[in-house]
Amino acid sequence: MRTVIVGAGGLGSVVGGYLAMAGYPVTLVGRPAHVRAIRESGLEILGLDGRHLVKKVQATDDARTVASADLLILCVKTYDSDEALKGTAHLSGRVRCALSLQNGVLKEKTLGVVFGPESVIGAVTMIGATLAGPGKVLYTAPGITYVGEFDGRETDRVSAVAEMFGKAGLRVRVAPDIRSAIWGKLITILPSASLSVLTRLEFHKVLSNRTLATLYVEIARECAQLAKAQGIPLHDFPGFEMKTICEAALQDAIAFVQDEGRTMAAAGMTDVKISMLQDIERGKRTEVEEIIGYVVREAARLQIPLPKIGLVYRLVKGISEAVLG
Repeated sequence: MRTVIVGAGGLGSVVGGYLAMAGYPVTLVGRPAHVRAIRESGLEILGLDGRHLVKKVQATDDARTVASADLLILCVKTYDSDEALKGTAHLSGRVRCALSLQNGVLKEKTLGVVFGPESVIGAVTMIGATLAGPGKVLYTAPGITYVGEFDGRETDRVSAVAEMFGKAGLRVRVAPDIRSAIWGKLITILPSASLSVLTRLEFHKVLSNRTLATLYVEIARECAQLAKAQGIPLHDFPGFEMKTICEAALQDAIAFVQDEGRTMAAAGMTDVKISMLQDIERGKRTEVEEIIGYVVREAARLQIPLPKIGLVYRLVKGISEAVLG
């Protein structure tokens, strides 16, 4: 499948790089300096499985130069979606399917506006990646990517995407209820991002500390109230076991989170930093409004009290604003 990745930062470059190494034709759409470095020297991926220099990958800083694609993957920051998709409007009707590996729960609706809802499949990933510099990315966490149709059918296009990821060495599963997986990621990333920004700690340290693990569970359980109010069932997916964290006995859930942190450390995943913390450290805009703010606003609309998330939102929003000056 010919694949175009819109938003080739850390995550997009890792996914695109591995697909290209597996022999799939890939075009990365990224920022000029990154694209220039890839064109001149190739894409360098450093991670848990060593160093890879990917030469057979196309790169451009202008999506309008892409004529067609079987698969479009959107990886830009959520707040950049509308602007990024303006450059892909000419591909409407020329894309077999489109999916988003972004955070949040509105991303598929955004894709549907451009390509039509019938062209969109659901997806969510726990892959960890960081853009280390032009042409260079760090692959920090080999998380699972979930794909699925919103009606639960295992279609040819979902199977084809899963096959691609699998052949590329990327962990992938077809989710029978992709809505639950997408909300599971939101319930996971909200406490993960919040506590990472507030503590400035590597992720495994956030999880393994008992005090922070307790807060993690409490924040996740508040967020789960919103999911349930919208009819989203919670399931356990490897990488975000939200049913266990939100419905098990409190002490068992806390112990589970701590064990996850220890497992990360034992696997050598000690450099993982949640993307929102990376943005803070780089003085960049964060997705606080698209992730935490969305939950706060939806909860207010439905009159669901979420006191801990409300406080966390104000703190993270304030830090994000202060960093930008």
